[in-house]
Amino acid sequence: MTPEPAVSPTRRQLLGGLLAAGAVVSGSQFTDGADAPPSPVAAPGQVVDSPPVLQNPSSTGVTVVWAVSAPSTGWVEYGATADKLDRRAVAPAFGLLPFSERFISARLDGLEPGKTIHYRAVTRPVTFRGAYKIEPGEAVAGPVYTFTPPDPAAVRASFAVINDTHEQTPTLKELTAKLAADPADFTIWNGDVFNDIRTDDQVVAQVLRPAGAAYAANRPVLFTSGNHDVRGVAARGLSRAISPWAEHGALGRSFTVRHGPLAVVGLDTGEDKPDHHPAWGGLAAFEPYRVAQAAWLAAALKRPEIASAPFVVVFCHIPLWGLPGDNPGDTLEGYASYCRHAQTLWHPALAAANVQLLVCGHTHKHRYDAPAEGRPYGQLVGGGPKLDRATLIRGVATGEKLTVTASDLAGKELGAWTFDARKV
Repeated sequence: MTPEPAVSPTRRQLLGGLLAAGAVVSGSQFTDGADAPPSPVAAPGQVVDSPPVLQNPSSTGVTVVWAVSAPSTGWVEYGATADKLDRRAVAPAFGLLPFSERFISARLDGLEPGKTIHYRAVTRPVTFRGAYKIEPGEAVAGPVYTFTPPDPAAVRASFAVINDTHEQTPTLKELTAKLAADPADFTIWNGDVFNDIRTDDQVVAQVLRPAGAAYAANRPVLFTSGNHDVRGVAARGLSRAISPWAEHGALGRSFTVRHGPLAVVGLDTGEDKPDHHPAWGGLAAFEPYRVAQAAWLAAALKRPEIASAPFVVVFCHIPLWGLPGDNPGDTLEGYASYCRHAQTLWHPALAAANVQLLVCGHTHKHRYDAPAEGRPYGQLVGGGPKLDRATLIRGVATGEKLTVTASDLAGKELGAWTFDARKV
């Protein structure tokens, strides 16, 4: 990311961006993005194919990802007010600025904890006729949004959790509407966004404009990977839409965020069968990946900003604990109801750190496992993906209490739990 003075677009550019974004957000162009045809050549003013999606938030930065419908470059303009977007974020790699026919991203750094900024994504279509014949088009500036970085000194923090949406448009419509009506500081999408990943258009439809919604343009979304999110011929390209946490290198789907009294931790349980299962064709290496995360987790929980948090909530897709008779996921028969391998590796660090709550998905059936002997933290499992089984989990932390609720999409509360602050 290189901060530069912003380039002010013309009135025509601004109108083009507003029209393009409006088509996406309203759903007038895409009601079910999974069925939308590809657009190799964009119509004027429609090169932007999604609202921006905020990811990887920290107290000093955030990543902005958006979709385009034709070969383009792009950047983000941001500043203290909507009328003063005097900084520019671009994302060069090895001397080259972004150029993609589907995904653009940029990292905003140098922000101040808790201090709101205004930003907009700017897209410029480019016709690439040859090495020395590159023809840039007219820049299209999108609407201005706001973002407030996490603040470790905040007195209150909130989160919302969705999981196992599995490309179900009716469920996504309900969930994104509820998130918009009552936004949390951040949303955790706790795995199984997909059934399996086959095309870039499918990724755009599910991650960047689910059910046509601008669901993460002002409040960031934190993704944990589900077992279905690593399946399919195009799964290895998912990082263009779900940006890795660059500071964690090969473990870039694991994360920590501190906001006020709350620290959240994300982990990747991987697949629901052993690596040597014939279904993977020799292409799976999730067992050493979980081992590496165990070392990362133990160190992450000891970092000052996490160790000092009154509340720590951990998110992963597959539960670490099952019910009697459940499949542990380490045999060739069936598939995991819980991940015994991850449990063995990660539980010691979770217990030693006095983590209060583990939030999971995967089983498509809501339940809560209260702390028990040998497991001092609770485990909350979300439902989904059908409308009658989906859940929305919410949490609010103050200095003294963490309150977590789970509700179905009709608004019925399924349970509420309160946790005291840790001894730190």
